[in-house]
Amino acid sequence: MDVILFIVLLLALVWFWFDGTRSRELTIRYCQSFCAQNHVQWLDQSIHQKKIFLTRKNGRIQLRRFYAFEFSIDSTDRYNGVAIECQNKIEYLSLLHPDGEIIHGQIQSNVLGRYG
Repeated sequence: MDVILFIVLLLALVWFWFDGTRSRELTIRYCQSFCAQNHVQWLDQSIHQKKIFLTRKNGRIQLRRFYAFEFSIDSTDRYNGVAIECQNKIEYLSLLHPDGEIIHGQIQSNVLGRYG
């Protein structure tokens, strides 16, 4: 019985790692594209997972991941960006631009208030 439990936990851990890698790669592609569309430079070629939560969506329990990244307007400044991914979909992308926030997607305010 202990062996079966160990195998199940190991498989769950491997799934979690692969799912996180897939989520990160998807979010990187969207962030690169979104920055290019808005004529800003995506910095450090990376994103950082800040939070991960279990959430209920369409009656199913899913993982919602919050990512942060940085961008620049003229290569001398740094501004923050935020991306939220859930189940292979980018729900929300935001560039905290000094002239005003640039938003793609929509997310309920209670989600940002609870987790942001």
